[in-house]
Amino acid sequence: MLYVVGIGPGGEKYFTRESEEVLKSVDLIVCYSGYRKYIERFRKEVYTTGMKKEIERVRYALKEAEKRDVALVSSGDATIYGMASLVYELAEKDNCKVPIKVVSGVTAASISSAILGAPLNHDFVVVSLSDLLTPLEVILRRVRCALEGDFVLVLYNPLSRSRREPFLRTVEIIREYGEKRGVDYIVGIVKNGGREGEEYRITTIGDICSNLDKYMKFIDMNTTVIVGNSNTKVICNKMVTPRGYLDKYKV
Repeated sequence: MLYVVGIGPGGEKYFTRESEEVLKSVDLIVCYSGYRKYIERFRKEVYTTGMKKEIERVRYALKEAEKRDVALVSSGDATIYGMASLVYELAEKDNCKVPIKVVSGVTAASISSAILGAPLNHDFVVVSLSDLLTPLEVILRRVRCALEGDFVLVLYNPLSRSRREPFLRTVEIIREYGEKRGVDYIVGIVKNGGREGEEYRITTIGDICSNLDKYMKFIDMNTTVIVGNSNTKVICNKMVTPRGYLDKYKV
């Protein structure tokens, strides 16, 4: 059996009960080398690979799962920018008959929303700004569609040392939509959410544009950015997107 397990941000308190039970029961844990520190406490045999070795990692997990129980670990939720889809694709391509079970985890959007307050309390869209697997123009079109629909927008993988253009162009698009609508969108930035060194900031797109260098030094691949919709506001120093109860019931 191959279990594809989401472990949240890695901190022990964010592991679901199901993920704990699975990781205690399997014979082998396969993961990205950067996640090893999160699963060593289970005292299992561990196989790791580095960045851009996802196919090698998944194929190894599938092969080993033919003879023993294996857990392939993703941070967050394995079905949200995680390894689950690649597992199914390679299982089909390689004609692998190993039983597969996905174990859900807590994704960065949920953790970041709680840290910031309640910005995802209405309809929202999640977009990864990584253009390693998705063409940049496709990413930017999705950002525009989200803004056109006045969705709250969650940005994963916003910025790395070698990848700046997707973030810069996205910020410009958000600024343009805000100017068109007369809205200075509220933006929440969560760094290392659920991990050691957790930090967050609540600001506006106007402030980000005016202090771009400062924010680009703060934001990295361990950061989640949440852009509010036209109704998002700051309440009790937290970022909140109303669901509409007060309007509905005339409170």
